[in-house]
Amino acid sequence: MLRSRLSRLFAIALLLMPAIVLTDESTTLQEIMQGLRDNLVEISDGLLTDDYALVARGATAIAEHPPIPSEQVQLVAKALGPEMPAFKQFDVRVHKLSLDISAAAEAGDRAAAISGFQQMIEGCFACHAAYKDRVAAVLKKN
Repeated sequence: MLRSRLSRLFAIALLLMPAIVLTDESTTLQEIMQGLRDNLVEISDGLLTDDYALVARGATAIAEHPPIPSEQVQLVAKALGPEMPAFKQFDVRVHKLSLDISAAAEAGDRAAAISGFQQMIEGCFACHAAYKDRVAAVLKKN
C-alpha cells in the first residue's frame, strides 16, 4: 500500500515537472522584483527581531534571484542603450551587498548586516529613480 502511494506520488511529480520548469523559465522582471521586495522584508524583519537566520535567508535569496528572461534583457538593453552598463551595475552592487549581508548575518555581526542593508536600500531607490518608469514602460508594451 505504501509502495503504491509512493508510485502515484512519483508519477504525479513527473507529470508536474514540465509545468514547474516552464514556470521558472517564464518568470518576468516584474515577478523577480516582487520577490526581491519580499526578500528585503525578510532581511528587515530579521534585523528587527535579531533573527540572523532570516536575514541570511533573505539576503541569499536576493543573491540567487532568477535571471531576467533574455527577451526582456534585450528589450531593456535596446531602450537604455549606452545606459545599460550603469543599469547592470545596480544589479551587481545589490548582488555583492546581499552576499555581504548574508555573511554578516551568519557571523552574527548586526552592525555590518545593517550597514549592508542600508546600502542595498539606497541602491534600490537610486535604481528605481533612474530606471523604473522607463523599464516598466518598455516591458509593458510587450
